Amino acid sequence: MLSPELPRTTLPPAHYTSPDLFAREADGVLRREWTCVAREDQLARPGDYVAFDLLGEPLVAVRGEDRALRVLSAVCRHRYMPLVEPGCGHARAWQCPYHRWRYALDGRLLGAPDMQRTPGFERKQIALPTLPVEVWHGFVFTTLDPNAAPLAQRLAALAERIAPWEIAGLRTLEPLVFEHDWNWKIMVENFVESYHHQGPHLDSLQTIAPASGTWAEDVSGPFIALHNPTKDGAPLPTLFGTRPKLEHAQRGEFLVGAVFPHLMFSLQPDGMFWYRMEPRAVDRFRLSIHPCLPAEGADEPGFAERVERLRSYIDAIHREDIGACTGVQRGVHARLAQAGPLSHLEKPIAQFHRWLAS
Repeated sequence: MLSPELPRTTLPPAHYTSPDLFAREADGVLRREWTCVAREDQLARPGDYVAFDLLGEPLVAVRGEDRALRVLSAVCRHRYMPLVEPGCGHARAWQCPYHRWRYALDGRLLGAPDMQRTPGFERKQIALPTLPVEVWHGFVFTTLDPNAAPLAQRLAALAERIAPWEIAGLRTLEPLVFEHDWNWKIMVENFVESYHHQGPHLDSLQTIAPASGTWAEDVSGPFIALHNPTKDGAPLPTLFGTRPKLEHAQRGEFLVGAVFPHLMFSLQPDGMFWYRMEPRAVDRFRLSIHPCLPAEGADEPGFAERVERLRSYIDAIHREDIGACTGVQRGVHARLAQAGPLSHLEKPIAQFHRWLAS
């Protein structure tokens, strides 16, 4: 059952359709909270970077020559030109394509052609702004709020739950990338409940982990933990072996986790896949789904084929979710739509809404 302090109904339709409410969320939640932007193994060597856009803010996460992780503004300090396009790569420095100002990996200005006649210009006084960084179980987080409360201590209970999967040592593969035209919360709400296994996933996930057997832990932090056991407790089939520290019960389930506002991940006995979301408007976001696998075994025969099977499976499951989320986005625009009651199987949605309200 839903605890008395949890919301009992869905959010009103306007929370998914109103540009004004989205603007309030952007300022009051999305720009103030920690956002997951990469996995640490994507930034393994000095010069490795992930460039991205956070609510209109061009940023880049990079491993410096001193091996420190930084998140920098990716906007030139001269005439506002973005220094790097979104995506992953490797660089020795950043050079603006407009006037060729050049920056070190730590943001220091290295060169600015033909600025010697500018009164008061001091190259050493100019650098790219730096944002806070936290690394948690291999996830790299940043925030636009310099006064944001530290994240890891708020996730201590979740860290304890997921410790046996040892996800910090997993290797991140190329993502599946989607552009979606619905509200970001619809995606989060769909991901954190398994009640819908009996709907869109009737012939897929429902046959493995029936909706009625799924259950969420009672938590009070900015996260959820949702257990999806097999119907008979049998171990889940794997493509890449099983994480060695898992107990028998953990081998017979997949664990869905989320760190609010929108980091989402699913722990399987042999790895993980995680969702990185970039909200762009009230009804638009980019979604990257990253498979993460054990570092060992990549040279084994058939590894590439198994990876493609995994990617095809993730794609098929998400496309089932696309149909559901597209329908919900259409429904919240209906004039007769109104908030409805939540099932006990949707406890994580209630926990998410409680966090949003706070």
